[in-house]
Amino acid sequence: MTLDRKNLEKQQRKNLLLEAASLVFGRKPFDEATMQEVAAEAQIGMQGLYEHFSSKQELYEQVMLRRAERFFIEAEEALRVDRPPLEQLRAMFLTYASQFKGRAIWLPMFIHDRVYYDWGFESRFLPRLKEIYETERIRLKTILRRAVAAGELQGLGDEFLTQLCFGVLEASLHHSHRSGVDEPPEACVDRAMACFLRGAGAAP
Repeated sequence: MTLDRKNLEKQQRKNLLLEAASLVFGRKPFDEATMQEVAAEAQIGMQGLYEHFSSKQELYEQVMLRRAERFFIEAEEALRVDRPPLEQLRAMFLTYASQFKGRAIWLPMFIHDRVYYDWGFESRFLPRLKEIYETERIRLKTILRRAVAAGELQGLGDEFLTQLCFGVLEASLHHSHRSGVDEPPEACVDRAMACFLRGAGAAP
C-alpha cells in the first residue's frame, strides 16, 4: 500500500510539472524557457524537478508527446464511425478544434513542431511523436482521397489538400482566439469547412 501511494504521489507530481511546463513553453520558445521557470510555475524546488526530468529537452518532449497521444486517441475514436468522407473530415476538424479551443498555448507549440516535420527539418521529435504525426497525415490523406473519388473535392493533390486543411482550421482557431469571442469548437469547424470547400470543393 505504501509503495502504491508513493507511486501515485510521484505520478501526481510529474503531472503537475508537465502542466507547469506546458504553460511556460506556451509563453516562450523552447530556447528561451528555463527549468527554473518551470519549477517556479509548479511551486517546486529544482531538485524535485530534476528527480522527474533530467533535462529541458526531455521535459519538452514529454509535454508534446502527452498532448499528441491524447489527440491520437480522440481522432481514432472519431474516425471509427463510418461516415461519408466530408463528414469524416469535419469529425477530424472537430477533434482538432476541441483540443485547442480554450487552450491557446497549445496551438503555436503544435504548429511550430509540425512545421519542422512537414518540411523535413531536423527537429526534437521523439520516435513516437513522429509516428503520431505520420499516422495523422495518412488518416487525413485517406479521407481526402475518398472525397476526391466521390467528386466532392477537386483533385489538387494529397499534399496540397492536406496543408490546406491544416491552414484553414488553424486560421479559424486563431481568429476565434484573437477576436475574444467565446464560441464553441463547432463554430470554428463550420468556418474552416466553409473556407476549405469554397477553395477546394468540386465545381457544382
